[in-house]
Amino acid sequence: MSQSKKRRKWSASKKLELVLAGMEAGTEISELCRREGISPTQYYSWKKQLIGSAESVYGRTGNGKAGVSKPDPKEEELNRLRAVIAEITAENLELKKTL
Repeated sequence: MSQSKKRRKWSASKKLELVLAGMEAGTEISELCRREGISPTQYYSWKKQLIGSAESVYGRTGNGKAGVSKPDPKEEELNRLRAVIAEITAENLELKKTL
């Protein structure tokens, strides 16, 4: 019978440490993974998560809120006009169906 191994849990700081170590120049990913006891697939998954979350980290302003500015008034007007066109088109199609 195979011996059941307990699944290891990695802390966020340890994952970050490993990914950053792998990103250093001259680092062999396969050697790093072998030394730490993880698969290269797991390493690349963690790296993808880190890079994917960078936008949310760097998109913040000094007050901690996301760096989203007020919507452009022209963009708001364009969206309103598109909604009106969609409504009129839907009404037009409904009237054509009833004729």
